[in-house]
Amino acid sequence: MRPLAALNAILFGSAAAITFGLCGVLVIYLVLQGRHPQLATEFAPLLRSSGMFAALSVVSGLALYSSLKELNWRWLAQVAMWIGLAVTVSFYWPG
Repeated sequence: MRPLAALNAILFGSAAAITFGLCGVLVIYLVLQGRHPQLATEFAPLLRSSGMFAALSVVSGLALYSSLKELNWRWLAQVAMWIGLAVTVSFYWPG
């Protein structure tokens, strides 16, 4: 595996794991929302974070797939993945 594909695999695995965890918390919030109305204030940010990491998972998965198969559009997928990572990091970076 080439070094760039290894970075793609690490990012894809991390983003997919975070997405899975956030979606699990979303399900719990949906179940408990009737009993605990204070969870409603946290639902929108949680949904936004789940969407951001799901999008990063899709883009990094496509970049990994295109890199491993050496497809013509692999560099476009790499650029999209790095832009997605930069957007996600800049959203969560303190300051």
